[in-house]
Amino acid sequence: MRIVPLNEVKNRLSRCLQLSRREDIVVTKNGRPVAILHAVTDEDLEDYFFESDPRFMARIEALRREFQRAGGTWLADVRRELRVPASRPRGAATHRRRTSLVA
Repeated sequence: MRIVPLNEVKNRLSRCLQLSRREDIVVTKNGRPVAILHAVTDEDLEDYFFESDPRFMARIEALRREFQRAGGTWLADVRRELRVPASRPRGAATHRRRTSLVA
């Protein structure tokens, strides 16, 4: 994290944006923090838009309440509905024949 005064950020914005790809930049005004420059990806921006949308958050909360009230869906039911075969338990033996590299 780097701390940079606002007047330097205004004069060197492109450089500060480059630096923000590697570390957060805390912008100060009169010695007090006022903002943070933090690089974002397309996915970050999409997450931000969803999380900032009150309709989306209300829907998430409604789904959480419904889950608490009625419970969830078994994975086996989802697999059956999507026609996805059940996965083998971890460490389950495969039916392949072992071969030796030594003749």
